[in-house]
Amino acid sequence: MNAFYDHHKDSIQFHYRCFDRLLLNGLIQPFQQPERVFGFFNTYREGKRVTRRTLTEIADQFQYWVKNRSEKWGAPILESPDGKDDDSRRDKLLDPYFQESKRNQVVAIVKAREPARILIAIGDKDNQSPHLEYRQRWVNQYNFYLDDPHWGRMFVRMCPYFPFSARVCLNQHHWLARRMEALYRCLPCYNL
Repeated sequence: MNAFYDHHKDSIQFHYRCFDRLLLNGLIQPFQQPERVFGFFNTYREGKRVTRRTLTEIADQFQYWVKNRSEKWGAPILESPDGKDDDSRRDKLLDPYFQESKRNQVVAIVKAREPARILIAIGDKDNQSPHLEYRQRWVNQYNFYLDDPHWGRMFVRMCPYFPFSARVCLNQHHWLARRMEALYRCLPCYNL
């Protein structure tokens, strides 16, 4: 071992500063304007009317897709724990799934009621030409937790309601831990 390190190891401390999390928001730009949503349905959905029923069917299709992916990936759909300190409770809930995980694997999907900006159709259920508006609503969203080889624990939150907003959450502490693991594996190369 390195003589300098042996002599000073009790005096060496490591400190770091970093952002706790990076949040990357994703959206489909044309879907941010109701009139462009009508254009999308006219062009790509054979002119289907954008009604409450249509928007509900689309959300249901997404939720069926999540269930199917969950089964195919072997990633259970979990209910979010209740409480004020939701992040630490969620971490404790997910710890066993990450212990058994492989890199590049979705380990679990957490279904949680969270606020989202969604498109709603104003008018009766039978109204075939409703007015579309964006509103902030508390809805069930799906958080896909995965073990990334570079970023470590991370999640992608997907809203099943039109316009399907997404958020990627990268935890800098997990990223730093992965960098330090790589450095530690490389230390014998430097004869330290």
